[in-house]
Amino acid sequence: MWMKQDRIQSKGVVAVVLSAAFLLTFNQFLLITAFPTIMEEFNINATQVQWLTTAFILTTIIFIPMSGYLSTTFSSKTLVIFAVTCLLAGTIIGGWSPNFSVLILSRVIQAIGAGIILPLVQSILLIVFPYHRRGFAMGLLGAVTNVAPATAPSLSGIVIDYLDWRSLHWVLLPFIIITFILAIFLMKNVLEKQQTKLDLHSVILSAIGFSFFIFGLSNISVYGLLSPVTIIPIVLGIAGVLFFIRRQFDIPTPVLNLNLFRNRTFSLAIILIFINMMLLLSTETILPMFAQNALGTSAFLSGFLLVPGTVILSIITFISGSLYDRYGGKRIAIIGFVLTTVSLILLNTVGINDSPYWIMVHFCLFMSGFGLTLMPLVTVSMSEVADIDIPHGSAIVNTVRQFAMAFGIIVLTSIISITVAAMDAPPEESMYTGTSYALAIMAALAFAGFGLTLLLKEKRY
Repeated sequence: MWMKQDRIQSKGVVAVVLSAAFLLTFNQFLLITAFPTIMEEFNINATQVQWLTTAFILTTIIFIPMSGYLSTTFSSKTLVIFAVTCLLAGTIIGGWSPNFSVLILSRVIQAIGAGIILPLVQSILLIVFPYHRRGFAMGLLGAVTNVAPATAPSLSGIVIDYLDWRSLHWVLLPFIIITFILAIFLMKNVLEKQQTKLDLHSVILSAIGFSFFIFGLSNISVYGLLSPVTIIPIVLGIAGVLFFIRRQFDIPTPVLNLNLFRNRTFSLAIILIFINMMLLLSTETILPMFAQNALGTSAFLSGFLLVPGTVILSIITFISGSLYDRYGGKRIAIIGFVLTTVSLILLNTVGINDSPYWIMVHFCLFMSGFGLTLMPLVTVSMSEVADIDIPHGSAIVNTVRQFAMAFGIIVLTSIISITVAAMDAPPEESMYTGTSYALAIMAALAFAGFGLTLLLKEKRY
């Protein structure tokens, strides 16, 4: 009887944390389709509006490293309720926003919740599920969090066609309230609490390092690579990150236990996760731009082209978890990187006069490859971590995931912007050329991921 009750409680915990993770991840990409109308209403340019995404990612990067401390100091239930409360408050403020500054503030408040929940849900699932079902647990998480970025722009585009961008907040609000109520009644304390101390110097160094580095990178397409506005923030950012890393090895209770990188398999898996996340958000951002600006499609069609791939991703990611439990992560990830590499090469063959539906076909192949790589690699990395270090391992994985998305989208879209600005050609042709350069670099990264995956040596039980 006790075992049955315990299983019921575990299902309730899993349902709550997955719902919270989906809503927070979905919300991160909710406004992308609304950027043109937000730019018009608040009279801002394309560089400024991108801060709705950049501010969100930077905030999560600041809070995710703290999750190891938070998850061992506060109860799981408290953290989940607080994260959903941040989402709730940020959504209400965002729907009301009278100006762009308040809208940015709403994104920062929401991102605090995301920075707490993303590593927390991973840690909770790894504890709730037995070791031999960890692949399934990560596949389940991936089916939720990987689908959200791909579905948010498409679904929000439908809402905007009939309503306005503020309505996106009010449509999402009832689901947030339901999750908040469920968290109060169903969420249980799962992770073991420990006596820890938060090193504020580390938090400040992390915030300065990542923020300045991303800010400097984002200035490349506007001011150029050699501009002081670009170089100084990048140098300060690198210095901040290096001082942060050094301090983690010098203090007795680090914010992030970077000693986990002494494990070769863990380190290699983290590098592969970085490559994978660079490719995901960059592809999802570049392809709609390419479809609209080079192939001349409508905004709706450019978003619709990604929908079938999204459906495939949800299916493949869920299946990959069960495949991991049977065959391990290395074999699955090898196949995944092969598919990803081939898909990016094929995307680079789509010509200006070709049907945009070829993008849909090749993107489906890309998402199939991605679905076979990310969560198996996350499981491989976390399988190298002792249970007591799972919160720190989860924090590292999620920090890398968020940073990779920000780094990838800024660098690769900057390549396109610089190419367009440098070419003396019609906009469609320069956009096509810039996208071709970006896709070629992405294909090379995917092939490098394939080569590195061959070097993985994972534990099998």
